[in-house]
Amino acid sequence: MIPIKPFVRHEGQCPHCGGQVRGGEVLWQGIHVCVSTCCEGCGREYIEDMRVGHATYSPYRVEMPDYILTGEAKSRKWLGEPLRQSLMNPSYDLTVGMTVHKMKAFERVIIVNTVDYLYGHALLKLLNVQREYEQSPELGIIVIVQKPLEWMVPAYVAEIWTVDVPFSKARNFHPVLHHRMIEELMRFEEVYVSPAYSHPNQFDIEQFTGIPRYDEERESEPRITFVWREDRLWSGSHHIARAVQKFPQLKRGLKPLIYHQRSKIIRLFRRLRESFPDHLFTVAGLGRTGRFPAWIADERVARFDRESELRVCQVYAASRLVIGIHGSNMLLPSAHAGMTIDLMPKDRWGNYAQDILFHETDHRLTTYKYRFVPMEASVTLVADMAAAQLKGADHFQMQMMEEKQR
Repeated sequence: MIPIKPFVRHEGQCPHCGGQVRGGEVLWQGIHVCVSTCCEGCGREYIEDMRVGHATYSPYRVEMPDYILTGEAKSRKWLGEPLRQSLMNPSYDLTVGMTVHKMKAFERVIIVNTVDYLYGHALLKLLNVQREYEQSPELGIIVIVQKPLEWMVPAYVAEIWTVDVPFSKARNFHPVLHHRMIEELMRFEEVYVSPAYSHPNQFDIEQFTGIPRYDEERESEPRITFVWREDRLWSGSHHIARAVQKFPQLKRGLKPLIYHQRSKIIRLFRRLRESFPDHLFTVAGLGRTGRFPAWIADERVARFDRESELRVCQVYAASRLVIGIHGSNMLLPSAHAGMTIDLMPKDRWGNYAQDILFHETDHRLTTYKYRFVPMEASVTLVADMAAAQLKGADHFQMQMMEEKQR
């Protein structure tokens, strides 16, 4: 954790003269937690990333007053350049605000900033709350969160700061929020900032959703679920899938492709139904285009709210297997379900496993329960893989646990 009160701990080296760069004041940009710095050698001034969120491994520095950006080239387009642009062009949107919910009083606190422009990024940052709570119980936890994720903040935190910033505007720098946060921090004697790692591995999903993950001993009717989305389709064409995602306005004109996805899911379930006639089959996710046969439970929604999020997590937690297209839509399903098949678009292999919340501690069971398949795979191939995965699960686990049982 990074101290920011009563002093800011941030040191670096000036890229011009090699002198010592020391931190001054914290700047709450939104996604980024920054600090203004000055070189003790040449006097140059910077705004720098603290090692928070994606900046833990890819921090950026903006040299003032000319807004010259330096940092890793790989993340520059989606992380560094938006930071620079936001500082150059602050947003004074009057609809932006922050609501402070106070539950417990602490003089020493740690802040977990979950703000992001992508739902999946924000959710992953939120999972850091559990680690901070377990490792630093003497500190009160403050969670900065956007409204869609507020319902998942654990009850044991000290405060929730809910910001009225939709994901689409989260890359912007909102000075009104910066000043409000500085004002709120005056109440505390000691303040730290969590690294809020972008891919934490210490969490129990039940602490966040309130829904226990899949347990076959609680299973009443076994279920297989497909996670539906309409902006990244299960299509045999990589180029069509990218076009739908990049240009949402094309969605109306591409309705036939959405119906084609529906047809593939029905064919997939029909094949699986032959081997698992006692299973329930469900489609859940965002978007209501098209209808499914009566034997397929349709749990899709036009938009998510607290009630529908809870309901769909219960569906995932009742599922022996969830299948879906790679993306943030697979985070909560993989965290709750027994097993997962992730259909990978051709351009997403570099993001392998970033959309999966693993809950197994034995790496052998992990490799069995979480499968990654090219999105171009045929319905027959996916059905055969899913059937083998389901049929062989108990025997595989028995083999792997044999040593422990002796």
